[in-house]
Amino acid sequence: MTLYIRETAGGQDQWSDYEQLGFAVSCMLHHRNYSLHPIKSVQERLIFAIQHGQIKFLFDTNDQPLAYVLWACLTEDTETQLQRDPGFPLHPSEWNEGDRIWLLDFCCRPGFAPQAIKRFNKLKPWGEGQVRWQNRKRKVMTLA
Repeated sequence: MTLYIRETAGGQDQWSDYEQLGFAVSCMLHHRNYSLHPIKSVQERLIFAIQHGQIKFLFDTNDQPLAYVLWACLTEDTETQLQRDPGFPLHPSEWNEGDRIWLLDFCCRPGFAPQAIKRFNKLKPWGEGQVRWQNRKRKVMTLA
Protein backbone atom coordinates (compact mmCIF):
# COMPACT_ATOMS: atom_id res chain seq x y z
CA MET A 1 0.00 0.00 0.00
CA THR A 2 1.24 3.46 -0.85
CA LEU A 3 1.15 5.40 2.40
CA TYR A 4 1.19 8.85 0.84
CA ILE A 5 -2.07 8.24 -1.03
CA ARG A 6 -5.21 8.58 1.06
CA GLU A 7 -8.94 8.24 0.48
CA THR A 8 -9.77 10.94 3.01
CA ALA A 9 -8.97 14.61 3.45
CA GLY A 10 -9.05 16.22 6.84
CA GLY A 11 -10.49 13.02 8.27
CA GLN A 12 -13.51 13.24 5.97
CA ASP A 13 -14.60 10.84 3.25
CA GLN A 14 -17.78 12.64 2.20
CA TRP A 15 -18.00 16.15 0.79
CA SER A 16 -20.52 18.55 -0.66
CA ASP A 17 -21.04 18.64 -4.41
CA TYR A 18 -19.18 21.96 -4.54
CA GLU A 19 -16.19 20.61 -2.64
CA GLN A 20 -16.00 17.62 -4.98
CA LEU A 21 -16.18 19.89 -8.02
CA GLY A 22 -13.33 21.93 -6.53
CA PHE A 23 -11.25 18.78 -5.91
CA ALA A 24 -11.70 17.70 -9.53
CA VAL A 25 -10.84 21.12 -10.93
CA SER A 26 -7.77 21.20 -8.69
CA CYS A 27 -6.57 17.96 -10.32
CA MET A 28 -7.37 19.31 -13.79
CA LEU A 29 -5.23 22.40 -13.27
CA HIS A 30 -2.16 20.18 -13.50
CA HIS A 31 -2.97 19.11 -17.10
CA ARG A 32 -2.98 21.24 -20.20
CA ASN A 33 -5.19 18.64 -21.96
CA TYR A 34 -8.18 19.94 -20.01
CA SER A 35 -7.73 23.39 -21.54
CA LEU A 36 -8.83 21.83 -24.84
CA HIS A 37 -12.25 20.81 -23.48
CA PRO A 38 -15.14 23.26 -23.35
CA ILE A 39 -15.82 24.06 -19.70
CA LYS A 40 -19.51 23.21 -20.16
CA SER A 41 -18.74 19.60 -21.16
CA VAL A 42 -16.28 19.17 -18.29
CA GLN A 43 -18.73 20.72 -15.85
CA GLU A 44 -21.67 18.55 -17.00
CA ARG A 45 -19.67 15.36 -16.81
CA LEU A 46 -18.35 16.17 -13.35
CA ILE A 47 -21.67 17.34 -11.95
CA PHE A 48 -23.56 14.26 -13.16
CA ALA A 49 -20.85 11.95 -11.79
CA ILE A 50 -20.96 13.75 -8.43
CA GLN A 51 -24.76 13.66 -8.30
CA HIS A 52 -24.76 9.92 -8.99
CA GLY A 53 -21.93 9.20 -6.54
CA GLN A 54 -19.82 7.89 -9.41
CA ILE A 55 -16.59 9.73 -8.71
CA LYS A 56 -13.78 8.77 -6.33
CA PHE A 57 -10.94 10.97 -5.12
CA LEU A 58 -7.50 10.25 -3.73
CA PHE A 59 -5.53 12.75 -1.65
CA ASP A 60 -1.93 13.30 -0.63
CA THR A 61 -0.70 13.55 2.96
CA ASN A 62 -1.38 17.31 2.92
CA ASP A 63 -5.07 16.61 2.16
CA GLN A 64 -4.68 17.98 -1.36
CA PRO A 65 -6.50 16.25 -4.24
CA LEU A 66 -4.14 13.86 -5.99
CA ALA A 67 -6.41 12.03 -8.43
CA TYR A 68 -9.96 11.21 -9.34
CA VAL A 69 -11.76 8.68 -11.47
CA LEU A 70 -15.35 8.86 -12.66
CA TRP A 71 -17.46 6.14 -14.22
CA ALA A 72 -20.89 5.34 -15.59
CA CYS A 73 -22.88 2.10 -15.78
CA LEU A 74 -24.20 2.08 -19.33
CA THR A 75 -26.62 0.12 -21.46
CA GLU A 76 -25.38 -1.50 -24.66
CA ASP A 77 -26.95 1.25 -26.81
CA THR A 78 -25.34 4.06 -24.81
CA GLU A 79 -22.02 2.20 -24.83
CA THR A 80 -22.17 2.02 -28.65
CA GLN A 81 -22.89 5.76 -28.90
CA LEU A 82 -20.04 6.56 -26.54
CA GLN A 83 -17.62 4.44 -28.58
CA ARG A 84 -18.60 6.26 -31.77
CA ASP A 85 -18.36 9.68 -30.14
CA PRO A 86 -16.25 9.87 -26.94
CA GLY A 87 -17.58 13.40 -26.38
CA PHE A 88 -21.17 12.15 -26.41
CA PRO A 89 -22.96 13.91 -23.53
CA LEU A 90 -24.68 11.39 -21.30
CA HIS A 91 -28.19 12.21 -20.15
CA PRO A 92 -28.44 12.10 -16.33
CA SER A 93 -30.52 8.91 -16.53
CA GLU A 94 -27.84 7.15 -18.60
CA TRP A 95 -25.20 7.28 -15.85
CA ASN A 96 -26.54 4.26 -14.01
CA GLU A 97 -28.94 2.68 -16.47
CA GLY A 98 -27.03 -0.47 -17.34
CA ASP A 99 -24.41 -2.94 -16.22
CA ARG A 100 -21.54 -1.98 -18.53
CA ILE A 101 -18.99 -0.12 -16.42
CA TRP A 102 -17.12 2.62 -18.27
CA LEU A 103 -14.39 4.86 -16.89
CA LEU A 104 -15.13 8.25 -18.40
CA ASP A 105 -12.33 10.27 -16.86
CA PHE A 106 -9.18 9.75 -14.86
CA CYS A 107 -7.11 12.71 -13.79
CA CYS A 108 -4.01 12.63 -11.64
CA ARG A 109 -1.17 14.92 -10.70
CA PRO A 110 1.87 14.22 -12.87
CA GLY A 111 4.06 11.39 -11.59
CA PHE A 112 1.39 9.63 -9.55
CA ALA A 113 -0.66 7.83 -12.21
CA PRO A 114 0.70 4.28 -11.66
CA GLN A 115 0.12 4.47 -7.91
CA ALA A 116 -3.32 6.06 -8.28
CA ILE A 117 -4.43 3.48 -10.87
CA LYS A 118 -3.24 0.67 -8.62
CA ARG A 119 -5.17 2.12 -5.66
CA PHE A 120 -8.37 2.68 -7.67
CA ASN A 121 -8.15 -0.85 -9.04
CA LYS A 122 -7.79 -2.19 -5.50
CA LEU A 123 -10.71 -0.10 -4.20
CA LYS A 124 -12.98 -0.77 -7.19
CA PRO A 125 -15.32 2.12 -6.32
CA TRP A 126 -17.34 1.27 -9.45
CA GLY A 127 -18.15 -2.23 -8.14
CA GLU A 128 -17.41 -5.66 -9.52
CA GLY A 129 -17.32 -6.56 -13.18
CA GLN A 130 -15.40 -5.81 -16.32
CA VAL A 131 -14.39 -2.17 -16.64
CA ARG A 132 -13.88 -0.46 -19.99
CA TRP A 133 -12.50 2.84 -21.17
CA GLN A 134 -11.42 4.34 -24.45
CA ASN A 135 -7.83 5.49 -24.80
CA ARG A 136 -6.82 8.61 -26.72
CA LYS A 137 -6.52 6.57 -29.91
CA ARG A 138 -10.16 5.48 -29.39
CA LYS A 139 -9.20 1.89 -28.66
CA VAL A 140 -11.42 0.20 -26.09
CA MET A 141 -9.38 -1.04 -23.14
CA THR A 142 -10.55 -3.38 -20.39
CA LEU A 143 -9.71 -3.88 -16.75
CA ALA A 144 -10.71 -7.24 -15.31
